[in-house]
This record gives sequence, structure tokens and C-alpha cells, in this order.
Amino acid sequence: MKFFQKRSVAALVLVLAVGLGLFIGQAKKPDTTQEASTKIVGTYTYAYDYAGVLSDDTMEHIDAMNASLFAQTGAQIMVVTVDDTGGEDIIAYGERMGNQYGIGDKERNNGIVLVLALNNISQGGLVGDYAEVPGLGLHSYEDSLNSILYAYMEDSFAAGNYDKGVRETVDAFMAWFADFYDVTVRENYIPAVPQTFETGSGYYTQSTGYFAPTAGQLIGNAVALIVMLFVVWMILDAFRWRRYRRRYMRPGMGIPTVLYYPVFWGRPRRPRPPRPPRPPRGPGPRPPSGGGFGGGSFNGGHGGARPGGSRGGSFGGSFGGSFGGSRGGFGGGGSFGGGFGGSRGGGFGGSRGGGFGGGGSFGGGRGGRR
Repeated sequence: MKFFQKRSVAALVLVLAVGLGLFIGQAKKPDTTQEASTKIVGTYTYAYDYAGVLSDDTMEHIDAMNASLFAQTGAQIMVVTVDDTGGEDIIAYGERMGNQYGIGDKERNNGIVLVLALNNISQGGLVGDYAEVPGLGLHSYEDSLNSILYAYMEDSFAAGNYDKGVRETVDAFMAWFADFYDVTVRENYIPAVPQTFETGSGYYTQSTGYFAPTAGQLIGNAVALIVMLFVVWMILDAFRWRRYRRRYMRPGMGIPTVLYYPVFWGRPRRPRPPRPPRPPRGPGPRPPSGGGFGGGSFNGGHGGARPGGSRGGSFGGSFGGSFGGSRGGFGGGGSFGGGFGGSRGGGFGGSRGGGFGGGGSFGGGRGGRR
């Protein structure tokens, strides 16, 4: 226990505690000051596996990736698997599904519907067909999207590994969108997205999502941690000092055998030496005082005016009245008050519309199995 009573050890423990707290805070901090949380904006289903060929993990992955893509760009990727389209052309089927569910942003028309029809006959006469149907806003990029579809879907589809083909194709489309819009797309990644709203007096911009702690907030947290540790240190030091006094500094115990120097609560005092004896008084009686102090001559001329003359009245009346009155006025005649009041309010709020039921338009285009 003597080791922990050293001041240097206590300071070292404090520094280590502060350093550990800062390290933990930095470790939990996102990569940048604008990193996102994992909060999902809206809950939508993007995978409709009517053919029963997709795993739960793949469908959850598609939903989570779409949540990130939709929050930042308005784009969405819908996946539909069916045994067949009932004689309907696979492209027309995809357009109908995209318009029915409103895939993509309403203004950008940037949705994609990926359709797998396992028993349809493709244009090349093969059993089974697949196609990607882009929204009207993506028609100029259809060649790039078709190349991605064939590169990531054909081998897995031909081998009957539909789950792998769908997942790899969706991830490739997500990467294309991320590069196209210069955003980061990953599962449930929702950054702070600025949005502009129109009001009667003009426009204002607010952000929805999660802002990671700024440098100022991290410094504030570090200061709060230091203050908290300092208070704990003071409390522990007080308990140790009290225990030390009870054990080693009671009356009659002499000089303590163990010395403890508290940091905040004073120092152990050494016992004072006894006072020296008072020196003897001088020899002989005191000399008598003069008689003029109470005699008639003192009271008659100069001294007669002091007890009852105008000086006594003036001092007693003027000082006692004027000064006393002024001080009374100072103490009771005025007041000093004030306060600060006010309110500060603010808030963040916002909503992002779009998604199913009011999204982009689909029409035209062809992307599918050769």
C-alpha cells in the first residue's frame, strides 16, 4: 500500500487513465468527421424470390445495400425471381414491376429491376432467361449495365447457382452507382445527407443522418473525462487523509511513524514546541498618574467644550445622522439585481421521400441473356 501512496504513482495512474480513455474514444470514432451511422432510413423489401432460389442472407444483403444507395442517391435495385413470366416478355415484365413498385427516384428515374425467369426461353433458345431493366434516366448507360449483367450473371446462372449470380450482380451494380454518384455504398451505411427545402420566405438546408463527433467534441469529452478523474482523485485523497489522521495523528501519539502527504487536503503538521514562560515584570510599583486629567483647570477651559459643546453635538448629529443615513440608504435604498434569460432552440429534422409507390418510370431498353 505504501507504493500507491507515492505522489508520482498517483500522477502516473491518472495519466494512464486519461490516455486509455482517449484511446478508446479514438478507436470508436468513425473514419472521418462525416461518417454515417447504421441507422436505416425507411424499411423496404427489394428482393422478391417467387422462385425460391435466394438465401435469406442474400436477400438481407440486398435490402441493406439498397438502404445505403437509396439514402444517398435515390437509386434502388429490385430483384425478382419467378418460374416464368406467363408468356409476357421479360423486359415488359420488368418494366411493369418497376412502375408498380416505384423503383428509383421520381425525378432521376434511376432504378433497376433485375428479373430471373428460370423456365423462360431466352433469345438464344436456352432454357432460362434473365434481364436488367433500367429506369428512363439510365437508358444512355444501358450498354455498361448490360456488360455488368452478363459478366457477373451468366456463368452462375448457367450452373444453376442463382443465389451467387444475383448477389455478385447486385454488388457490381452497387459499385457502378457508387462510382457514378461518387458515394460510399455498403450495408446500412447512411451518412448525413444535406437536403434543401423550400419555404414561403426562401430556401433552407438541413442534414439528416448522423454526424460523427467533431474535433471540438472530442476535446470536450477529454476535458470532461479529466475533470471526472480529478474529482475522483480528490475524493480518494480525502478518504486516505482522513484514515491516516485517525491512525497516526491522534493526540498523544507523537511524531507519526508513517508519513503521508495528501495532494489536496493539507499537510501533516509537526507538533509545536511549548511556549516559553512569560518574562517577570519590572521591579517596584507603577508611578502615579498626573492630576491634571481630572482637575478643574482641564475641565474649565479647553476641556469644557469637548464633553458638551458644539463639537460633540456636531459629530454626534452630523456623522451619526448623515453618515448613518447615507449608509442606511446604501444598504436598504437600492437594489442590485438582474438575470439572464432566454431560450435557445433548434432542431434537426427532415424526411426523405421516394421509394416504393412513387418512384421512377421504366420503359424501353433490353438487357438479358444472349
